[in-house]
Amino acid sequence: YQRRVHGNPLILCLKMSLAISADLNKKLEGKNFLAGRNPGDADRTAFQELVGKDNVHLWRWIKHMCSFTKAEREAWEAPEKAAVVGKSSIILDIKPWDDETDLQAMENAVRGIVIEGLHWGASKLVPVAFGVKKLQIMLTIIDDLVSSDDIEEAVTGIEDYVQSMDVVAWNKV
Repeated sequence: YQRRVHGNPLILCLKMSLAISADLNKKLEGKNFLAGRNPGDADRTAFQELVGKDNVHLWRWIKHMCSFTKAEREAWEAPEKAAVVGKSSIILDIKPWDDETDLQAMENAVRGIVIEGLHWGASKLVPVAFGVKKLQIMLTIIDDLVSSDDIEEAVTGIEDYVQSMDVVAWNKV
């Protein structure tokens, strides 16, 4: 009879060993060995059932863990989980005032915006109408450091070149 159990095999092994050890603990109450004053075949068999033949490292670890007091073990801190850094990939359309606006100077001014957590990416000029082109530019932000308001305020603040700005795409990375 074999029961299928899902989970960490080491934890399952330890749980089974705990069940065996509870029974063994009752049998050893008031005795040093199962067979009496000296270890015997029953002790060897019980030890192998509980420890296993080749679990040397596991039992070394258990012996080491038992060397700490209960208070010491309870004082151990859980390992800190690595903080997940939320990032977003954004595509902006930045529209100039007219067809005479220097688009290279506009792009340089936009790329000159420095905000911690903001990284500029690729860009291209996209025709709009009547010879007017807009700047389409990609950027990546760290969500906790940069907001959409920060970006919009900085880009539309370049009043010599920028008429308006639209968010074309905003994807969480």
